Amino acid sequence: MVTAIKDAISEGLTQKAACEILGIAPRKFRRWANPKPLRPRTAWNETLPEEREAVIQTAWEPQFAGKPVSHIYVHGHESGKFFVSLTNAYRILHAEHLVNNTVRTKRNTGYVSVHKLLEEGFSLLCYDATRFLTESGTAVWGIPVIVLPYRYLLHIGYSLNSVSSADLVRTVKEAYALLPELANKNLIAHSDRGSAMKAAVTKRIVKDLLGAPVHYGRPNTPDDEAWIEAFIKTLKYHRETPQSFAQADDVVQWFNRFPDIYNNDPHSSLKYVTPAQALAGKMEVILGQRKCNLRAARVMRHAAWKLKSKGGALQELKEVAILSE
Repeated sequence: MVTAIKDAISEGLTQKAACEILGIAPRKFRRWANPKPLRPRTAWNETLPEEREAVIQTAWEPQFAGKPVSHIYVHGHESGKFFVSLTNAYRILHAEHLVNNTVRTKRNTGYVSVHKLLEEGFSLLCYDATRFLTESGTAVWGIPVIVLPYRYLLHIGYSLNSVSSADLVRTVKEAYALLPELANKNLIAHSDRGSAMKAAVTKRIVKDLLGAPVHYGRPNTPDDEAWIEAFIKTLKYHRETPQSFAQADDVVQWFNRFPDIYNNDPHSSLKYVTPAQALAGKMEVILGQRKCNLRAARVMRHAAWKLKSKGGALQELKEVAILSE
């Protein structure tokens, strides 16, 4: 580009005009045409050969065999043999293949995730508690129970002011009585580690009821109960949720209404099949029918497009014939 501008200038074009043609500023052209000489950079802080040798000799001492590089770094400063940073000490030893690069593996805690259980064909009875406040300040606790993988809401129990183990057990029993036989195979209870959920009475009764121990999420890991947490948000912010509750009985009435609303709403995680349809085993049939519908619509649109194309061509021919006459 610099050569082209110089050639244009030699042909009689001004520098400004030549630069405008190529879309650059004249100042940039002058900087490119007369570059400043690069000043050589001196690595004045580079580790000296004797320092490198001291680091390597220290690493070979028996007392540092198998020790981290930080021990060698500290020893150099304490003994006065060398004064290098920890990073430089690591680079020197790594270049000499004196660093043991250990591969850190995740500790196996033995925890089996909910995803793993669902993949292996288990059904999960999930429950939790959430608080609703009335206009007078009374706390009404809802205890929803859903069954996975269908996301079907079985029942919402309730208690006033707090949730005890007795309230939780009563709700789980009421929900289990409503559970269809189809979803009762390989059923495991799953919850977080709340005090009512971890109570010995709750664990014993739920285990006797389902024939399997309760599965808990990990401490401080709400993602392990993502399904029931998402449901609680839906329960509180659904399009039909009342703006406020005058009395505790209004909250209970909302709990009684909501299962029919929720179970018959298309759910995004079920590919917009309702939980009731998924529990009834209709999900695959419905999704297959939708695919057939889309395929048939595609064929219909293609046929309509071809017909329209032919019709348009015939119309053009008719117009040309009329003009020629």
